[in-house]
Amino acid sequence: MPALETSAGQRVLVTGANGFVALWVVRVLLEQGFTVRGTVRSESKGRHLDELFGSYGDKFEWVVVEDIVKEGAFDEAVKGVHAIEHTAAPISSTSDDPDGESSFVRLSSNNVNNGLLEYLKPSVEGTLSILRSALKFGTDIKRVVVTSSLAAVMRTVTEPPVIFDEDDWADEFVDTLKREGRKASEQVKYFASKTLAERAVFTFYDAHKSQINWDVATVLPPVVLGPTLQDVKKSSDLTGSPNLWYQKVVKDQDDDPLNTTPFYPYVDVRDLAAAHVNALTKEAAGGKRLLICAGSIGWQDTRDIVYSLRPDLYESGVLPRGKPDSKTSILWDYNGEKAKSILGLEYRDIKHIALDMITDFERRGWLSRDSV
Repeated sequence: MPALETSAGQRVLVTGANGFVALWVVRVLLEQGFTVRGTVRSESKGRHLDELFGSYGDKFEWVVVEDIVKEGAFDEAVKGVHAIEHTAAPISSTSDDPDGESSFVRLSSNNVNNGLLEYLKPSVEGTLSILRSALKFGTDIKRVVVTSSLAAVMRTVTEPPVIFDEDDWADEFVDTLKREGRKASEQVKYFASKTLAERAVFTFYDAHKSQINWDVATVLPPVVLGPTLQDVKKSSDLTGSPNLWYQKVVKDQDDDPLNTTPFYPYVDVRDLAAAHVNALTKEAAGGKRLLICAGSIGWQDTRDIVYSLRPDLYESGVLPRGKPDSKTSILWDYNGEKAKSILGLEYRDIKHIALDMITDFERRGWLSRDSV
């Protein structure tokens, strides 16, 4: 299938446009000359987009899609667009029930490895919703890029080190969730939901490719770091990966249930946004899983890097040193070279990312011990 050859006259739909990653995707698209239509869940969320992108005039618009899993939720939004960047998805559920936001009601007796699912919940159904709307009304669409996660390639590591790539799938966690149900850990629910949602993308495409003129690609990011464009007034409003990094590096807390390991894979949000946009314009990206990862690093190693860049923040007692004598073993890593080559990417290193984040936090007044 042909990709978007030029930005001229091309309108791209970005779902969940007020999200951490999506805002940077919108910005890169507009900078490259695309016209963008973003979806948000309420008018109040759309007003911040007007503040950020109002200077682009009629090159940017937003529409409200209140419930992404509702039948026909995206029917109007997909009309007249030439590509879709689907970034809207629940992150995780705080419930102990796999019927929560990050999971599904139940699986059919069919083979999960073939992606044959009977009842799906928002993580999966939200993805299928946009694809169904594209099937019905996306007559001008050439490509749909869907955000997945490195969680969808994971498996239990018993003999480290292990290097994961696009050939790996986290089906192990789907099986565990089927077996354990509501008793499954939050991590299992999250990994399973991401795996189910991504498999659903390719299953849907394979079932309908004779009826459509577009193809699909999935983008699999790790912990996404970097400065935020979101309307965040205080540090306690941070969500997702930026909040995790803030708690670990600035507050020296280790209580996140989804990140119990002493290390993490990372990429800069600006590089991920470039990956999303390039996935629309590179023909070779069609039909691919694109694993986006700059590397992996320990949390204490991160604190040590920040210390080397800004020793004044530690000498003044603003930032914690953690345990500088500790060493971190990377038990598993991810090979992001395939996507890097296909998409023509250059990843920022962790020193660059860490300095930009600390600078952003400092500018916002979030480095003081009593900041909230």
